[in-house]
Amino acid sequence: MNAFSIIAGLIGGLGLFIYGMHLMSDSLRKLSLGLLRSLLEKITSNRIKSMFVGAFVTALIQSSSATSVILIGFLNAGFLTLGGGIAIMIGANVGTTITAQLIAFKLTALAPIFVFGGAVYYLFTKKDKNKYRGLAVLGFGMLFLGLAMMSMAVMPFSENESVKNAFLSFGKYPFLGILTGLVLTMAWQSSSTTTGMVIAFASAGLLDLASAIYIIFGMEIGTCITAVLASIGGKIASKRLALSHTIFNVLGVLFAVAMAPLYLKYVPMLSDNIARQVANTHTLFNVFNALIFLTFVPLLKKLVTIIIPGEDYVKKETRHLDNNLLSLPHLAIRAVIKEMVAMLDICVEMLKKARKCTIAYNHKLRNEISLDEESVDEMQKNITEYLVEITKHELPEKHSRLIPALLHSVNDLEKVGDYCEGIVILAQRAFENNLAFSDEAAIEIEKLFEKTETLMKQTRKAMQDNDQTAALITLNIEKELDELINQYKLNHIKRLENNICISNAGLVFTDILTDLERLNDHLCNITKGILHLGKR
Repeated sequence: MNAFSIIAGLIGGLGLFIYGMHLMSDSLRKLSLGLLRSLLEKITSNRIKSMFVGAFVTALIQSSSATSVILIGFLNAGFLTLGGGIAIMIGANVGTTITAQLIAFKLTALAPIFVFGGAVYYLFTKKDKNKYRGLAVLGFGMLFLGLAMMSMAVMPFSENESVKNAFLSFGKYPFLGILTGLVLTMAWQSSSTTTGMVIAFASAGLLDLASAIYIIFGMEIGTCITAVLASIGGKIASKRLALSHTIFNVLGVLFAVAMAPLYLKYVPMLSDNIARQVANTHTLFNVFNALIFLTFVPLLKKLVTIIIPGEDYVKKETRHLDNNLLSLPHLAIRAVIKEMVAMLDICVEMLKKARKCTIAYNHKLRNEISLDEESVDEMQKNITEYLVEITKHELPEKHSRLIPALLHSVNDLEKVGDYCEGIVILAQRAFENNLAFSDEAAIEIEKLFEKTETLMKQTRKAMQDNDQTAALITLNIEKELDELINQYKLNHIKRLENNICISNAGLVFTDILTDLERLNDHLCNITKGILHLGKR
């Protein structure tokens, strides 16, 4: 067999194996997604229970990478604690060994039957769930066909002493074997792919148990890359989970290297088949690692918290709406006003962040404003529902007239939050397209932000204390702002005529002016209501 045939067979078999593994794990994940979410949402601080859930979930979907991505998503959403996440990840390491055990069966003779059966079932069934089942069976068959192709392709190498000695050097030089396993797994982002390759090469006689063991150890470190990549841009908790995964796998490998003579002595006693020996090494490593590190989850949690300090920016919760006050309308309405003031305070912070982003765009502030906007939306919903509950009780006429006004005002506050986020989105557009405002335009925007913050401050005072004077001040400020915005729009046209400003940057500039104008209109709708003008 010539070199081209060997390489073609190897990469073709590897491609078939990788695609089969992806098809099987992705289909199983889609089939069991509802179950996975319900299991993960019920996780408690019980480490043993969490570990078994992690092992079960990973064995079910045949992918520790998918489990780690789901876990990080749950951590980012706040559904899981870091301690529970670490325990699940330890279990996921155990669950992923099922894949290696399945591969070691080497069901090559039955692979075409699985491929045919899966394809027919997929093509002739109608329901999505049944199609996913067909794809899972098809992927299972393709996986073993790919494994067979790889083994057959590299078989000629086993007759070449130079090539064989090169592969066997992984056992003589442990660091080289570990590095190879690490690099391969980082490249594929799949420990199962590396395991399949090791089994194929070992079955062809190119790898002995010593060489395979060290590649498997390196693979255990390389598999951490998926969690690390998934945590990029996520919350601090997800970064801590990825670091925890890396720490216990690296320490586990160091311990396993020291115990390598015991692996070489006892693993062959479990089976005389090299493929099964590789799979058993993978299983024993992860089981021992889980038993050791499950005890130290609290310590590991403290360690990663020290290494990655800080707290995640979280949504603000509703604080003042107590259901016990509903039977006392005057106190319930006072609670609503307090909650609306808290809502306005969030909008004030959003505007300050938006102002900073127009000067120098900051993606961290952009993410914080998105969370703030969600908080404002949720508060609007809660306040509205609370006001509706108040109306179900007998109310004095004064309070009955006030409820519709408060409903209008809370909607105005929600719009204020929307416009703050809109300004940041415009700042992001300017940043991504390398658009810069002229010095004059930047000064004008700064002046508008300054006046808007003053208007917000007076609106807060008017809302909190029903202050008529503060409400009047807001209307005067709004008038000044309207005049300034009209003037700045004219200035912008002159700058365009004199080529001081480019049109794309100018579009962002005018959109920011419009958002600020509308934001201030909604604030003044509230204060007009306090003065009994307009819709409140």
